[in-house]
Amino acid sequence: MENISVNKLVESTNSSLPRDIKIEFAKNILSEIKNPEDAKKEFQKLINKLSLKKQREIINATGTVLHTNLGRSPVNMSFSGMYTNIEYDLTTASRGNRNEYLTESMKVLLNVENVAFVNNNASSLYLSLLCLAKKHSKDTVIVSRGEIIEIGGSYRLPDIISETGMNLIEVGTTNKTRLSDYEGALRKYPNSVVLKVHRSNFSISGFTEDVGIAELVGLKNKYDTILIHDLGSGLVIEDSFLSKHNLSIFEQEPRVQQSIKEGVDIVMFSGDKLFGSVQSGILAGKNDLINSIKNFSIFRTYRCSDIVLYELQKTTELYLQKNEENIPFWNLLKKTYSELESRFEKITENSNIKHKIINGESLIGGGTLPNITLSSPVMVLDVEESENTLMIGYKLFIFLIHILVILNLFVVTVKYMSLLFISELPLPQLSEITKSFFFLRIFIPL
Repeated sequence: MENISVNKLVESTNSSLPRDIKIEFAKNILSEIKNPEDAKKEFQKLINKLSLKKQREIINATGTVLHTNLGRSPVNMSFSGMYTNIEYDLTTASRGNRNEYLTESMKVLLNVENVAFVNNNASSLYLSLLCLAKKHSKDTVIVSRGEIIEIGGSYRLPDIISETGMNLIEVGTTNKTRLSDYEGALRKYPNSVVLKVHRSNFSISGFTEDVGIAELVGLKNKYDTILIHDLGSGLVIEDSFLSKHNLSIFEQEPRVQQSIKEGVDIVMFSGDKLFGSVQSGILAGKNDLINSIKNFSIFRTYRCSDIVLYELQKTTELYLQKNEENIPFWNLLKKTYSELESRFEKITENSNIKHKIINGESLIGGGTLPNITLSSPVMVLDVEESENTLMIGYKLFIFLIHILVILNLFVVTVKYMSLLFISELPLPQLSEITKSFFFLRIFIPL
């Protein structure tokens, strides 16, 4: 049997992946598989799998609005990618301060002395604690035992604290922590800081007791320590907007401005959760502490790019202009049940796909408002099991195109959906179509 060459193996697929990548994969395949037909099958399988790993725009049909695996908050990107005056002062024609306008805008929005921006909220906490340890002689972090959290990717709070060289002192119990617990620890560890962590990705119910921010502020003033509030989710929107659009579910969520008003020294939150912008970490608080972090030797290694700062600037301006409806996340959340139901009807009015709309629920997601759901219409599709898989995939593709192009719908709540990757299907004639749309097969009996 004649062996197949690397070039012929590469040419056996019409994938749009860069040729150098395909060559490398072909070499690896041919070093292990000598049979030409087997090599072609394995090569195609690997190429299809790799193609699906490319970052691309997709349709969120999960029923979770802030989906961590899908980039969390949707953003209307407006950055052109051209040169910017990020570190250039147009008034003096000389080097300028980085993100000065954004800083001033965020200070006004939050009514705070100073702010800083880093690449995510985990680095906000790490940098804050590391700076306090190295520049302010703090050696201990006091945290309620019920707030020893783990965030995405097995990133645990104790590990972050350990990396800063500070000691972790847990106070209280899992379900009950009292002010006296904090006070006892402060007496024993005078060079400590108090860290309050918002349990944004889980909840504790039942026989519970917790200490509020106002009480902790009083305690930190008494013992002349530093209070940090890791909010995570970052709610800044005004009550008037929530009331107008019947979003009372957010009333239980702590607001950034309130923590600052009550006297917290450093507040930190994510830019890509309830703030509704791009992935980033935002630190707000006392001027001397924020400046200390900004001037810290390793701050530069965690700073944001011009693209991130530009989008944060745009989102901040929308809040200041009381134009929150143009923030994609809040624009999506304000849609009423009837509006979503009407969209579903428009989607299917010219379609032959059998469906039924039933009552269901959506989740906020993204480590925000655990166990809280939004009432949502759910579209259930009925596909005959006897139908050809290719036709099922094609019909669903057309259906999704309608959603994306005609209605520009960010989130469609479709529960009970079985997804099958395109790599599992022999669909060479749809290779171009399926580059971007890979959920293809649904079997949902009514």
